Amino acid sequence: MGGVRGIFFWVGWGMVLAGWVQGEDSFPAGMTILETSKSGEMKIVVGEQAQLDTAREPASTFKVVIAWAALDRGLVQDVATPLEGAEGLGLRESLQKSINPPFALLAEKLGGDVLGEYAERSGLIEGKIPKGWMKGGGKEAVHGGDLKTTIRREHAVAVGWMRGEAPWGGEAGKKLQEALVWPGEKILLRAKTGSYGGCLWMTGYGPEKAVTVFLEGPVSRRPEILKAFFGRWGVAPTRP
Repeated sequence: MGGVRGIFFWVGWGMVLAGWVQGEDSFPAGMTILETSKSGEMKIVVGEQAQLDTAREPASTFKVVIAWAALDRGLVQDVATPLEGAEGLGLRESLQKSINPPFALLAEKLGGDVLGEYAERSGLIEGKIPKGWMKGGGKEAVHGGDLKTTIRREHAVAVGWMRGEAPWGGEAGKKLQEALVWPGEKILLRAKTGSYGGCLWMTGYGPEKAVTVFLEGPVSRRPEILKAFFGRWGVAPTRP
């Protein structure tokens, strides 16, 4: 049976939906949701298999690669110290709010060759990283420049975070996990959103599973992505 049903009550940052269920027919048309348990295999909650390997804009999910590279290279020491260009925000809040200037500056400091190496190691990017991919500078690098990803790759990265698999198991990878924590008090979720070039993302993990949500559309549809992602744990979205 489709639709949303449940008993609503207020807790902490947001409204928790007790017994909350969202049927597949209540998801927006064109949405894809992938889900993988800690010990299980990937399943398609909604969407078509044929869409999983289509090249897409990584949008601001690419900021995770910039953050990881900056942590690993010592440009960023922790998740709380204010970043240059972030108006007093540290790495965690900068990722949550997905602000561009600090990540553009970090990308410039890292340079295209180094950042391209981390992009390739991350597994996020489809195909080989071309020389000169960062010709548009840091402002373009914050959403991956001309690089592309796929729904399957985005999800594989989230599964890697959840399981602590290479290359995410090192010291920089552990600090990155701290930076990905989403605000809220009821449930611990680590995730990154993205919206650029008509691609909307939310990908990450929480108790017992990793989830990736994708939808094509304008930025104004971002709330639909958040609702679908948080809904996989039966909670309403919280705002950073």
